Amino acid sequence: MQGFMAFITLYSLFGDDLRQICVSSDYDYIFYIMTSITLGFFSVEIVLQCLILDDYWLSFYFWLDIISTASLITDIGWIMDAIVGLSQGSNPSGSNIQQATKLARAGRGARVGTRAARLARVIRLIRLLRIVKLYKSANFAMNQIEEKKN
Repeated sequence: MQGFMAFITLYSLFGDDLRQICVSSDYDYIFYIMTSITLGFFSVEIVLQCLILDDYWLSFYFWLDIISTASLITDIGWIMDAIVGLSQGSNPSGSNIQQATKLARAGRGARVGTRAARLARVIRLIRLLRIVKLYKSANFAMNQIEEKKN
């Protein structure tokens, strides 16, 4: 299960970049669906860790996981369009001033989104490092158990 979550974490780190670099915009919805599924897996993981681990609730790692999971929302296009107020069916027959104002707001939103995405990637990377640490400690524990059996 840890390997699967490590794969999901790697997708959350680089999936949106791959979407922007390698895929035409016609297939963006596939990546948005995969990111939504990733968001669901991370949410389930947080709930399970709250139930299983005694010292996880409201710990540093709890908040780190909450922030990194919530940051996935910025990678889901239809959610961000709703938040920012953009829609593909918007009426282009407004005045030039109104269109320029909308473009300026969108530009500011894009800059804020870019900064937030950088921060989110750093947080997700810390999460990946934590998963690797857990994987190594689990392997060490399994080796200790096998040595005691022999």
